[in-house]
Parts: sequence; C-alpha cells; structure tokens
Amino acid sequence: MKNYLLMGLAILIGTNLVALSGVAYNRMGDPTSQLTLTERELALSYTHGAHKENSGISLFINWRRPTGTNERYQRYGARVIELTKGELLALGFKDIEDKANHWVESRELYWAFEYDGALHKAEIAKASETHQAALAIAKEQPNKANEREEKRYRKDLAREKTTNSRLFFVEVSANYESLATKFFEHENILIVKGIAKPYYSNDNYYSLMLRRLSVSNIMVPLEHTSVLSGLTRLGRQSEAIPRYAVDIKWGSRLEPWVVGVKSLTN
Repeated sequence: MKNYLLMGLAILIGTNLVALSGVAYNRMGDPTSQLTLTERELALSYTHGAHKENSGISLFINWRRPTGTNERYQRYGARVIELTKGELLALGFKDIEDKANHWVESRELYWAFEYDGALHKAEIAKASETHQAALAIAKEQPNKANEREEKRYRKDLAREKTTNSRLFFVEVSANYESLATKFFEHENILIVKGIAKPYYSNDNYYSLMLRRLSVSNIMVPLEHTSVLSGLTRLGRQSEAIPRYAVDIKWGSRLEPWVVGVKSLTN
C-alpha cells in the first residue's frame, strides 16, 4: 500500500513540475503578444459564482468571425470559412475528399486575430446598413413584423458599438512564422493556437470550421480578482458597457496570462 501511495505522490509531483516548467518556459523572454482587452472580449466564465467556496476566477476569450462580403450581418455568425482544396492541403489536411474518411481529424493550427481595428469598424458599418434598411421598410410598410425587425437591428447596432467583442479572426496558417512576419508591425494582432476541422461537399465546396482556441479560458491570479469577485456574468442580450479591462500577455507557447485588472466603472 505504501508503495502505491509513494508512486501516486511521485506522479503528482512530477505532473506539477512539468506544468510549472511549461508555465515558466512560456513566460521566458519577450511576450509574443500583449493586449488590454475588456469584458467585451473576456467574459466571466459560465461557472462563475456557481461554487462560492472556490475563489478561482476564469475569463472566457470571446472572439468572432467577421461577416462576409455577401453575408447578411450577424452579431456572432458561424465560425466557418471557405477555403480551396489547395489551401486545406497546405494546412496539413489529407484525404479531405474521401467519403470513407468523412470525419477528417481536426488539427491544431495558428490563428491570427485583429483587435479593435478595421474589421470592427466594418462590422459597425454593416450593422448600421442593416438597421437603415429595416427602418426604411418599417416606414414604408408599417406593421408589427417590420417594427420588430427594425427594433431588433437597432439593438444589434447598439450592441455592436458598446458590447460585442472586437476580437476578429483574420487568418489561419500551419506556420507561426508566416503569420508573425506578415503582421510584424501590427500591434493589435494576436496570434494563438486553435483547433480546426475541414469539410468537403460533393459540389466541390471546401470549408474549415474554427472549432475552438487551444486555450480559451484564462485563470485570473488571486491578487487580481478583487475587481471581478462581485460581478455576475452578463446575458447575451445585454447592452451594458464593459465593466473591467484586463492586461494580458502571450508567451513563447502562445499561452496567455493576466498581468493586471482594472475597473471601468469607477
């Protein structure tokens, strides 16, 4: 029995040492990215407040795919991008047309995001255009259905300006250096790792589903939790302005850590 206990203890210590060494390595040298994000991009986790005895607080990275040129404006559209067969092959996917292998395995790739830049300005413009179109229809053909549509898009425009995430997906690559070189002079570009899966249909349509970030939740160190501890998670329909801002760095392993939290409501 003692041998089993000692073995279990050794495994636990070894696992912790590996984890701690990974954290230390990630934070060595200069950060690969450094941003100050707000509640719009960093939402309180769904389990926040569920376990009062647990003092840990985590923040969920809230990102978006921009509305396509020929797509109707959506606050949070499907996380699917259209790619060519050659582009999918360049990302390292194989046998994407094999019917017997329809469930092609997902791969971890490098994703680039733009924060509070041209993509968000374009999204505001699209939301405004959609609302103006709905408003014109409601004036020309006044009825309850059209009035509801106008109200819906008016609220969408308000949320786009005050509440929705400003962190937009830009590009995916199998190579970190290619993205780092391309966006070297862009301070609002973030490069992280994410899991993606290809899809193919018989009409020669290829697409890539951006499934999730490899690290989508960020634990807040205890010394930075005071600003967040009394807050509750906002609902999806909320139009509230962000209540906090978080300084975050990403290290050599493209993993994030919190270096500061401040209130925006004081």
